[in-house]
Amino acid sequence: MYAPSLLDPAAEELRLADAVGRGAIEVARGARALLGERFSSVTFMYVLMRAFEVEYTAARDAARWHEFHGGPRALSDADLEKLLAPWLDR
Repeated sequence: MYAPSLLDPAAEELRLADAVGRGAIEVARGARALLGERFSSVTFMYVLMRAFEVEYTAARDAARWHEFHGGPRALSDADLEKLLAPWLDR
């Protein structure tokens, strides 16, 4: 796990980016670009909670996005959009 001091700048930059009208997939790919090699399901959870005040359980569920890993419980792009809409539509 990375120290918050390594992740907080990315979360802040993601928060300050023009998120209005951006969907969850665009936010996730933006997080990937900002975090680079540090991007993982865990770091994605962290920046979601810091940047958009996503609740822990929703961020945990978002970490099951299919681009992290597959399997029967993986979230599709549409599932991720629906899950994060309450926080990204603010």
